[in-house]
Amino acid sequence: MSRRNSNRPVSAIKTIDRLGANIRELGAALGRVIARIEGRETFETVERLRRLAKARRAGDEGAAKELAAAVGGLTAAEAFNQAMAFTLYFELVNLAEENFRIALLRERRAARMRGAAEPMRESIEAAIVELKRRGVDAPTMQALVDRLNIELVFTAHPTESKRRTLLAKLRRLGEGLRQRAHPELVSDPALLEPECVEREIASLWLTDRSRTERPEVTDEAKTGLWYFDTTLFEALPWLYADMARALGRHYPDVRPPRRWLSFGSWIGGDRDGNPNVTADVTAEVLLLGRRLALEKLRMSAYRLSRMLTVSDRRDSVGPALRHGLQESLHLSKHLEEVGRRYPHEPYRLLLGVLRERLIQAATEVRDASVLAEDPAAGACLDEETVAETLAAIETSLKEGKGGLLAGGDLVELQQQLAIFGLHTARLDLRQHSSQHATAVAEVLGEADYVSLPEARKRDVLRRALAGAKVLGARAVAKFSAPTRNVLEPLALAARAMRKFGPEALGIYVISMTDDVSDLLEVELLQAVTGAALPIAPLFETLDDLDRAPAILGGWFDLKRMGGTAGAAGPGDPALQHQHVMLGYSDSNKDCGYLTANWALYKAQGAIARLGRERGVKVTLFHGRGGSIARGGGPAAKAILAQPAGLRDGGIRVTEQGEVLSTRYHDPDLAHRILEQMAYGVMLGTHAADAEENVPAEWREAMETMSAAGFATYKALVHDDPEFLQFWRDATPIEEISGLKIGSRPAFRKPTKSVDDLRAIPWVFSWMQSRFNFPGWFGLGSALEALLRRGRPGKNLLRAMHAGWPFFQTLIDNAQLTMRKADMAIAALYAELVGDTRVRRRVLAVIEAEFARTEAAILAVTGDRQLLAREAVLRRSVQLRNSYIDPLNYLQVEMLRRLRDGRKLSAEETEATRAVVELTINGISGGLKNTG
Repeated sequence: MSRRNSNRPVSAIKTIDRLGANIRELGAALGRVIARIEGRETFETVERLRRLAKARRAGDEGAAKELAAAVGGLTAAEAFNQAMAFTLYFELVNLAEENFRIALLRERRAARMRGAAEPMRESIEAAIVELKRRGVDAPTMQALVDRLNIELVFTAHPTESKRRTLLAKLRRLGEGLRQRAHPELVSDPALLEPECVEREIASLWLTDRSRTERPEVTDEAKTGLWYFDTTLFEALPWLYADMARALGRHYPDVRPPRRWLSFGSWIGGDRDGNPNVTADVTAEVLLLGRRLALEKLRMSAYRLSRMLTVSDRRDSVGPALRHGLQESLHLSKHLEEVGRRYPHEPYRLLLGVLRERLIQAATEVRDASVLAEDPAAGACLDEETVAETLAAIETSLKEGKGGLLAGGDLVELQQQLAIFGLHTARLDLRQHSSQHATAVAEVLGEADYVSLPEARKRDVLRRALAGAKVLGARAVAKFSAPTRNVLEPLALAARAMRKFGPEALGIYVISMTDDVSDLLEVELLQAVTGAALPIAPLFETLDDLDRAPAILGGWFDLKRMGGTAGAAGPGDPALQHQHVMLGYSDSNKDCGYLTANWALYKAQGAIARLGRERGVKVTLFHGRGGSIARGGGPAAKAILAQPAGLRDGGIRVTEQGEVLSTRYHDPDLAHRILEQMAYGVMLGTHAADAEENVPAEWREAMETMSAAGFATYKALVHDDPEFLQFWRDATPIEEISGLKIGSRPAFRKPTKSVDDLRAIPWVFSWMQSRFNFPGWFGLGSALEALLRRGRPGKNLLRAMHAGWPFFQTLIDNAQLTMRKADMAIAALYAELVGDTRVRRRVLAVIEAEFARTEAAILAVTGDRQLLAREAVLRRSVQLRNSYIDPLNYLQVEMLRRLRDGRKLSAEETEATRAVVELTINGISGGLKNTG
């Protein structure tokens, strides 16, 4: 496959043009592989579809009809090969772009290390330099970094359409391509042969894209841990070194923070709507994370032992270290042998002891018996013990001649321990509030509890908490299955914290928190199971976001009065630190793009003010996804657009689905996204110290626009009885629901309404069909509410866009979403709607709002086209479209065959569905988005 890159309009395109040679080389290699494996005719069909798609983009209506006819004439087997060609092409293009980006990052990093004048944009050092420019003195900087606490939480939401096998293959190919770019450093000449790349492409071509079975939760956990194993254990110490280096350069008296960026996980702990997440599964996932951390630390300790071969005949060794060593060599026969072999290398021996303890700790968690109801006595190896060993080595080296050796690998191992502990990532638990209410009713023996008014629920719960006692396993076993499903994970959490320490678990998240009783219910459930996880309400709907401050205020009031279990007035932990989660996905699905963003903005400010007034440290937990509709977009900009919740320096953010493979499959790319996150949080924390001064006129304008945007959204999505029919027919939602890409069902309930649908497949389906509906619908009507005022309204919007990061980000993100949308392609999907009247009417509403939104955005920005100020990004989207379009045509044709009632054999049906699944993968790769 080839691509001509002509008509370059502006010099800003030079960055993307530098990729041309690599992309053409990979495209040509793919073409040769296709021709060799599938035949010349298949390759020529690929080229024909590509040319027709480009002609269609150039305005040739005949080419559009010819493209549809060409796709319609393909058998399912032929269509599969075509879909594979374009899907694999995007995988190769994405690799080329990533490699180019990695090369730039390395060049810029090296330049800074050589003494370049300016730090890299949106880096940790850039944040520190900017804060110094703003007049931040050393004590203030020390206070800022001391309260810095960023936690990224991996989730298993079903939008990652690549198998772990494919991720590994693509990673290997990417590394090979980077080596080929520097032939003078390649030791194996075979890597430079053209056939080397073609073999990797052929392997990708002949590997199944779809899974034969839906992955189990433990499979998802292993995929999540793959990123830690291959990337993050390596990348995070670099980042910590960046912080130490930048502070040393600009604030030499400021101590670097010990643990300021870490990871959590929902994979294996999130049971909201996922019946596959049982207590046994949670136990297995906890053990998987612990085994990985122990193994990675063991390997690092081994590498360090090969460095610290310091002889006690060449340097002095601290007496405490030597004494501890003598007491530990008896742990195994292997250690005794090592002691005889290296009697004068105490550091090497002590690290051997540490490795032996790590091996024994891994043996202890080889199966779930360690977390059984009556486990063996005693806790497992803890983080403090490992840290003390490393600290003893560091102290001894610094006191002797080996001070220089106290850096490097030793510091890296200490940082890995600080970041990942002995568990890799803290595991959160999550459940829907309705499940808690049902369980509480059974535990209390009050069948009518769920229907009680809120005030009565609070009274019942407070009395129950006053006398709550831990239930034994036999008592729990007598409850119904739904109640056991709520209680057993909490009982497991209590045992895990006793065995592994509190660092193994994170927080308990309550989905769809509606009132104070939802938090009291979880407190009661923890009291009867012995668990003690911090409780975090999740506010998701428009109504819940609006009421979040009142709910939290009521919760704080009860705590302050000592009115709940274990509460001791102001000393209660919940009055010192409260996690609050905000849902970007469901809020968008509930009320639309602009209204959801505004509700989230207001909620953050109100919650931050409440915490400040009550003296409670608040950490906001942002439930962001990969797409713009679900809170995605550039990390630093997203944080700086809404800094209110960063006053206490803490932030939690979910990393979901395809975001993991996009950001964390390569150490350089992971380092970059994480330093951008740190940049945003550091500047945002400083900005949050002062109340954001937003003019009242701007807030009033947002209220006006929010009402107008919501009215338009509600009229179609919630009030139009035929909208759901249109959505089901005009998108591949049913096919997405059947994909084997995640353990979680697409719907919370079997009713299949918009309210019951999970927000992720909602966005996924609209993205695939190129409507990109959730990322812009209603925005045009919202902006028009002010534009109708004439020049004063336009001037007001332009002032907001120029001077308010929140509004600027909202508008700019919508531009990207709309650039990736395509109403002509969307109209092809609309042809799948069986009822002609419904199709024409609903499509007309969507198209009108799209045109209205585009015109309104251009009126606000003053530009002539969307993304006018992002030439490289705009050009990238344009170039990709000609290769995405054939995949859309193929998907529509296969959906039509599956749905139009024609008689397909079982074999034909399976083959046709396989094409649909493959196009879903390819379109996701082309758009670099799923859900």
